[in-house]
Amino acid sequence: MLAPLSHIVTNFYPMRKLCVFLSCAGFFLAGTVLYAQSVRVDQVFGLGITSANISGKARSITDSSVTEAEYSVKLRQFGIVYGARVNILAWSFGSVSIGSPIMLGFSTTSNYRSVDFNGTKRDTIVGLRGTRLAFELPLLADLNIGLYSAAEDLRKKKFGIYVGAGYVYSYTKLRTSVGNVIFDGFDPCVRAGIRMGESWERRFSIGFSMRGNFSNNGSPRTYGIQLLKEL
Repeated sequence: MLAPLSHIVTNFYPMRKLCVFLSCAGFFLAGTVLYAQSVRVDQVFGLGITSANISGKARSITDSSVTEAEYSVKLRQFGIVYGARVNILAWSFGSVSIGSPIMLGFSTTSNYRSVDFNGTKRDTIVGLRGTRLAFELPLLADLNIGLYSAAEDLRKKKFGIYVGAGYVYSYTKLRTSVGNVIFDGFDPCVRAGIRMGESWERRFSIGFSMRGNFSNNGSPRTYGIQLLKEL
């Protein structure tokens, strides 16, 4: 008898997007290394949290049955953030930069509920929880104004803001009643935040983000917050 096989039907189109995204990120990082001696590279290190309400369908296939589950779950991700950014345009009070604040950590799920159908009966499953590896790979362009936005501002400002947009590839797994489901996506992202602290020892930033399909079609949106030490 064959061992049971559980699988989820996946869409490979996001993987093609990921390849393009990783290529762009690779060029960015390579350029950062090559020009680090002549261009200032700003770095950040800290913590990040995201949250989203997810719904979807999953399927488990064994040698004798097929079970389909329609589920909903709250997904939270926690991680350590390290990022670098490079100014591509700068003036006396601000700049435009490109950066990649990468997050690596774990995800947790709660408020799970699914309706499972095996061809003959329906069962309602609630209360499943899970913890899995999670990471985010963003590539973002920001408009920076005030503190630490350009070299000329280092001694003049005590406060700054930034707003930006870009794309984020995120990956984790969800625990469902029919097995683990890969949950990844390549989504547009917008963000905004503030920077405070004139001296290096006190300089930090706090930022807020939203990513997902911004059209009103029921697609999940992920909201995040990051507390970062400006290095």
